[in-house]
Amino acid sequence: MAKVQFKLPDAFMDQIANMGNAVDAAIPKVLEAGGEVVLDKMRSALGTAIGKNNKYENRSTGELAGSLGLSPAKMNRDGNYDVKVGFSEGRSGVSNAMLANVLEYGKHGQPPRPILKPAKAASRKPCVEAMEAAMKKELGIT
Repeated sequence: MAKVQFKLPDAFMDQIANMGNAVDAAIPKVLEAGGEVVLDKMRSALGTAIGKNNKYENRSTGELAGSLGLSPAKMNRDGNYDVKVGFSEGRSGVSNAMLANVLEYGKHGQPPRPILKPAKAASRKPCVEAMEAAMKKELGIT
């Protein structure tokens, strides 16, 4: 049986090792760039959904829209990085999660006005493009 062995130059191996370190440092920034795109789409979808076509008077306070935000990229317990787009809590009375659920699926006298599914569908391609651009920028690739 034949055996082949390649010996790569040390300088090349150092470049590959440094690129790995650069990728590790760039991952949180890349995820946050993609998260910003999704956050913009969610804000847009939420703005069009709140207070429209209700049977009853609009009682929107803007608190739900104000609670929408992006978490910093953090490593989860599985060793993967996450970034989350969602509603923060800290509201008295009804939770923001419940209000978002009512908007998404509706209730008696209020038809569903989906915000999550349209935002997900509309942000998929722009999010990937933003993340690719951020990765190229972080690694200095043209």
